Order: sequence, then C-alpha cells, then structure tokens
Amino acid sequence: MKLLLAHGWGANHHSWDPITALLAPQAEVLAPDLPGHGERAEESGLTIDRLVGDLAGQLDEPVVAIGHSMGGQVVARLAVQHPSLVQALVVIDPAYGADDAEMAGAPAVLADLRTRGTAAGVDFVDRAFAGLENSPLHQQARAQMARTPGAVLADLYESMYLAHGSIGARPATRAFLPTIHQPCLSLYSTEHAATFARSIPWPPGSTITVWPGTTHYLHQQHPHLFIDLLKTWLSTH
Repeated sequence: MKLLLAHGWGANHHSWDPITALLAPQAEVLAPDLPGHGERAEESGLTIDRLVGDLAGQLDEPVVAIGHSMGGQVVARLAVQHPSLVQALVVIDPAYGADDAEMAGAPAVLADLRTRGTAAGVDFVDRAFAGLENSPLHQQARAQMARTPGAVLADLYESMYLAHGSIGARPATRAFLPTIHQPCLSLYSTEHAATFARSIPWPPGSTITVWPGTTHYLHQQHPHLFIDLLKTWLSTH
C-alpha cells in the first residue's frame, strides 16, 4: 500500500516526520513539500488546483491520500479530479466547511495576510495552540509557518475560501463533497466541524471521528493514536 501525505497551510513535509517514522516499516510513504512550502518556498502564483496538479504529477499508481488542513482540501480535490489515483481518502481538520461566522471574517483575514504576510500566518499558529503555548509542536509549527512566504499564504488562503470555484465555505463544501466516490476517514478536533461533515452524504465505508480537546494539529499531537486509527480504518478497506 502506498500512502500520500499532504501537509497543511504554512507547513512542510517535516510536519509528517513522526507519522512517517511509524508508517515507513509497513507502507511506502510519499510526503512531499507542496509548492510554495519548505524547499519549494520560491514558487509563486499558487492556487489549490495547481497543488493538486503537482501531486497528481508525482503519482504513477493509486494511493491512500492523507491531508491535514489545506492538505485535506488538496487531497479531496485530487480524489475528484484524478479518481484513478486515489483509492481511499483521509482528511484531518480539512480546510473546508467554514461556517458563516468564519466566512464573514475571511476578507479581513486575507487583507491581513496581504498586509502583514508571514506574521499573520504565525498568529494563526499561535491561536491554534492557545493553552499549549511553547510546546515543541507549537514551536515547530510556528517555525515552519515563519519560513513560508506571505504571498504564498495569502494566495492559497484566497484560493481555498474566496476565489471563484473555491470550496472552503459551507455551501460550496456541501455541493463538492458528494462528488467524492472513494471511502473517506474524516478526523476532526471539534464536534462543531464534525456535525457539519455528518450532514453530507459519504460513500460506503466512510467514517467521521472527533478528538475533542485537541489542537488543529491533532495528528501531530497524538501520532500513535492517529496511526492506530488509520490502521484500524484501512484494515476494513
């Protein structure tokens, strides 16, 4: 079995290191830097569709596509646009399903990213770790975000939530998700997001799981629990 790991907004492939270390003895793992991130930070003019195309170009056989946050939206689009390349899907706090309150603030978020750039992205990480500040995971996520160009963060945020054809807002998410035909494991850190996900029709074999009290970086926070959940779910597919 081959696994594709797509990191989140402002992260890079090293965010998967604890997961990869646990998976590597049992599966072939591909965990690339997405365009604009990590060793590819110089790339610009990015959209979510461009990230999808980049991943598709790296695949020559079907994979279990796993994505966190922005990576969750990327692999979901990959499953729809290139169905022959995705046999199953795992999304972790995916960057879709934003409610009305979040979308009302989205233009201001984008304006802040355009103005302050990377500093606005770092503030996002700090808010995600409220109550767990200065943990090693917080510092790692903060450092990765700080190395991601502000223009990349702004362009991809706009592509996820505000651009024509974006699927981040709930009405667009509700129209898009039923076009996924592969079984999907969805892991959420909040019941609020999971409740919305449960309102969507999913293919047979799909599962929605919630880990209350975790951060947005829940799979990194509890890598062994994530691997156990993943292995149990994959054993039935």
